[in-house]
Amino acid sequence: MKKTFWWGLAVVVLAIPAVLFAAEFRAGEQPSVQANENIANDVYIAGGSVTSAGNVKGDIFAAGGSILISGNVGGDIMAGGGNVTVISNVADDVRIGGGTIVIQGKVAGDVIVGGGQVTIGGPGVGGDVIIGGGTVRVDAPISGSLRVGGGVVYINAPVFGNITIDADKVTLGSAAVISGNISYKSNNELTKENGAVVNGRVSFEPRAKKAIPAAFVSSLVSLWVLGKFLALLVCALIIGFAFRRYSKEVVSKAMERPLYELGRGLIIFIALPAFSVLMFVTMVGIPIGIIGLIGYFAFMIMSWIVTPIIIGSVAHNYYYKTDIEISWKTIFLGVCIFQGVGFIPVLGSFAKALAVLVALGVVTSIKLQIARQWR
Repeated sequence: MKKTFWWGLAVVVLAIPAVLFAAEFRAGEQPSVQANENIANDVYIAGGSVTSAGNVKGDIFAAGGSILISGNVGGDIMAGGGNVTVISNVADDVRIGGGTIVIQGKVAGDVIVGGGQVTIGGPGVGGDVIIGGGTVRVDAPISGSLRVGGGVVYINAPVFGNITIDADKVTLGSAAVISGNISYKSNNELTKENGAVVNGRVSFEPRAKKAIPAAFVSSLVSLWVLGKFLALLVCALIIGFAFRRYSKEVVSKAMERPLYELGRGLIIFIALPAFSVLMFVTMVGIPIGIIGLIGYFAFMIMSWIVTPIIIGSVAHNYYYKTDIEISWKTIFLGVCIFQGVGFIPVLGSFAKALAVLVALGVVTSIKLQIARQWR
């Protein structure tokens, strides 16, 4: 029954663990992919200062305070950080959220970025470009369409598709050659420097009020997803390393009786908030109700943090047939699986809910065990 539960959960997530175990994982204060490395799989890398100078044939998933990707990438780049710089050639798409974003390499696919300052330069982009940012500068040819939402937008390169902009100020530089149409909303009409050419129609709509542009909303969504990933990763690493013995016990109980803990978690999820609210009926019960609600939210937050620790260790144990391991690799793997499953419609949310309920049951069980020992 135990194996059936976890196997069923693995089937629901569509074998994501097997895919991730074929990847390279790097983490630390200054994790890197060296220039002499050739990696055939995907790379997951996170840390304070992240660099990737080697040749990566798969995708790169990067998170950190500072990110520099200079080696060739055969797949996608998805990155989030304070400063993100991409000077490599990318065979597919680029999706980045950050404070300052600079792209100077050749991108064969689409580019979706959101940040405070965004610069797109280099040989060019083969697909479409969507940008949300305070200051946006485009100095690279774009083969597809361009959508921008931001404050100040400066375009100084050929764009072969249509352009849609919602910004405070729009300027076409001397090297701008727009083959398609331009449709923009702004406080002022666009400025054309000498040499700028627009072959299509230009449609201008004054801003009646400062609406939130669709491109900016898209970038905020990307930043939210990356932010959730980083927050969960940091919290799970702290709990995993600071309370390693506790984490191993959590994983052990989850593997030993997952269905039992799932049932316990479901009961706590329903009964504890209901009981706490009922306590507010009387003056005497109000303090108990407040404590109950605080405890409920604490349990849910802890379960959310512990869930990827369980998932990563279970996946590692299942794949390698080893003892329970709590390491940055298993935690990083668990966060990737847990967050990645969320992109699977319906089944992904269902699988995440099951895993969190199992974690809730285990966390409650251990807390009760500790309480009994104190007595």
